[in-house]
Amino acid sequence: MTERNDFLENSPGKPTEKNNSGQLGQGWPALGLALAFFALATVAFTWPLTIKLWDYLPDWGDPPDVAWKLGYIARNLLHNPLNLNQNPYFYPLTDSIALNELLTGLGILGAPVYWLTGNTTLVFNLLNFGSFWLSGFSMWLLVRHLTGSFGAGIGAGLVYAFSPWHYGQYGHLPLTAQQWMIFSLYGLVRFLESPVARPRSKRHWLWLAFFVFFFVLQALCAGYYAYFEAILVGCYLAYFFLFRSGLVWQGWHFLRRKMGEKPEWRRLGVQLGWIAGAGVVAFLLILPAILPSMHYQQEFGFKRQISEINYWSAAPNSLLRMSAQSWLYKPIERGLFNLQTSAEREMYPGLFTVVLVVAGAIGALRKKQYIYWVFLAVALIGLVLSLGPSLNLEAYGLQPTGITLPYKWLYDLVPGFSVLRVAGRFAQLLMLGLAVCAGFGLTWLAGLKPRFLKGKIQAAWKPALQTGLVALVAIEFFAPGLPAQPTPTGAAAPPLYRWLASPEADKIIGPQDLLLELPMDTQPTPITSSPIYLFYGLDHQRPMLNGSANILPAGYDRLYYEMQSFPAPATLDIIEGLGVKFVIVHTANLAADANRAELEKQAGPGGRLELVQGYPSTDGRFKDAVYRVKPDLQRFQPLASLIPAGSNVLLADTNSHRRLYTYILAALLGADKHYFAPFSTVYAGMVGGVGPIQPGQKFDYAIFYKSGGPNPADYGFTPADLVPLPPGDFDTLALYHKK
Repeated sequence: MTERNDFLENSPGKPTEKNNSGQLGQGWPALGLALAFFALATVAFTWPLTIKLWDYLPDWGDPPDVAWKLGYIARNLLHNPLNLNQNPYFYPLTDSIALNELLTGLGILGAPVYWLTGNTTLVFNLLNFGSFWLSGFSMWLLVRHLTGSFGAGIGAGLVYAFSPWHYGQYGHLPLTAQQWMIFSLYGLVRFLESPVARPRSKRHWLWLAFFVFFFVLQALCAGYYAYFEAILVGCYLAYFFLFRSGLVWQGWHFLRRKMGEKPEWRRLGVQLGWIAGAGVVAFLLILPAILPSMHYQQEFGFKRQISEINYWSAAPNSLLRMSAQSWLYKPIERGLFNLQTSAEREMYPGLFTVVLVVAGAIGALRKKQYIYWVFLAVALIGLVLSLGPSLNLEAYGLQPTGITLPYKWLYDLVPGFSVLRVAGRFAQLLMLGLAVCAGFGLTWLAGLKPRFLKGKIQAAWKPALQTGLVALVAIEFFAPGLPAQPTPTGAAAPPLYRWLASPEADKIIGPQDLLLELPMDTQPTPITSSPIYLFYGLDHQRPMLNGSANILPAGYDRLYYEMQSFPAPATLDIIEGLGVKFVIVHTANLAADANRAELEKQAGPGGRLELVQGYPSTDGRFKDAVYRVKPDLQRFQPLASLIPAGSNVLLADTNSHRRLYTYILAALLGADKHYFAPFSTVYAGMVGGVGPIQPGQKFDYAIFYKSGGPNPADYGFTPADLVPLPPGDFDTLALYHKK
């Protein structure tokens, strides 16, 4: 047998598929058994969320943030299918879902459940449950095909579905939905194995359609997976067309001036052509979903900083970090290695998984199963990329070595790669590759025939060994007791949100009245508004300045930082200038008692807020309330009277200064003037129009902060140009007039 024949004999397809070592069944019964097994495993591993699907979420961070987006996508499918990103958050934007991770695929999958129940909590949890379930089943399907072993597929599915990395993503629904890329690869493998000599074979083309459908679906579930599956498919295609086809062996024989079997050029050409065509179709199907996000990335200049990516990169000791719920966590990770589990860095592959991977390598060498090395390469690629742009010896970018890694090259060269935040998520490819390799290891070990075993005992050896090894993998990964946060909806929702969605509220608050919910969040940086606000806002559907996104609209960070001092008079000026009609305030979360005292003052006689409705907070000490904004029409008249109509007015600030106040003055000083600012925001139209500064532009007047802003001299103003302001309300501002 030539080298190429030996290679083909041990490649996936009919030769390997006939190896039924340790297999428990064929056909539909085997499929049903595998589906049932992974359904039960998912119930066990995700307990107690499994029995709380209707009104619990994993936490109030990412889960409600994803849930409200799924709800709006489901609504848009019925009422506005040409713009699935439409929603009223991040006003004045109307399609802010496009500022986020791709969720179109998940939204479409969850839409029927939402249409039937109106419960986004249930939608989120069912999709999450299905992701763990089908992650295991899809890997079983692939590995069973590659090895011919039912038990190997079960073991590989457990590794893929319930590894600490995937288990740790249970609150990140887009990332738990990793199953579609395995279905896609399975379709590709079956297509390439099909004979091209029968072009009218429906099954042949169904496998190609299977590949395209699931490739597109996976990309539409999460942007990260578009890159993950591109790497996975690229590795498999390189293996198939360079090695399994015989091209490499033919070249080797040519160099050695020996005759070898020639590649089947016609078959390879046809297959390559159809794969290229399928790639074009997949790209065209994905493109409409990513164009809005690409538009906002360009408009707002969005790009992740290398320092941020380093912070969210894995470190070598991430391979020792496991789930905090794991029974091994305290004695092993904390006790033996003195490590602490941290978000996005749980990459422990499992001791028994590694043993099986090593066994698979031995078996692959002996049986010359070259496809094993393809998946080992996928695992190594995932491991290297998870370490980020440069090697750090500790998590959170601590102990940097300065050694540049391949991730940095992709960051610089590959379109869209610079918007990915968490390099550690490439550990998904690590676990995918290890899962397949572990399946080969299970198959090889089960195929060993101990000479000391005879008769029925030897016959029972294979299934018993595989069952035992699968059980060890499951026991090592088992981590019961996932945290769950009560998130009641409908009639059980918090009373303030029930009122906002009621006919009584509709009589007071119009459908287009702009709302702002405060405090926007308790985070030190403006990653989002609190996602739970947006989750419950799905019921009343009114426009809100609040929002949650990866790509922040221009000016949102300034609004966020200004609102941290609510209800200071300056914050009420900004609220009034932006046209907010009502504010929703959770008084328990205000920064300090002084803020709560100021709120009571502003809601009292002569104040700028009017209490509309209020309910006790959860602990009963504070209240959640809706206030009407009462514009103070005379407050800015003294300042406005100092600036004649038609004047060019500079609203001075710097790009790095976290203030919005001078910008909002355009709405409060009158529309009879021309306003300019050195930065842009999405609020320009809301405040009557603020234009960009042109080179060499001259200004009649300029408003500066007395401290913390730009230097007036940078714009040609001197102390002699300073205009005295009325005392009191404008103590923080300085007005200049170029005479």
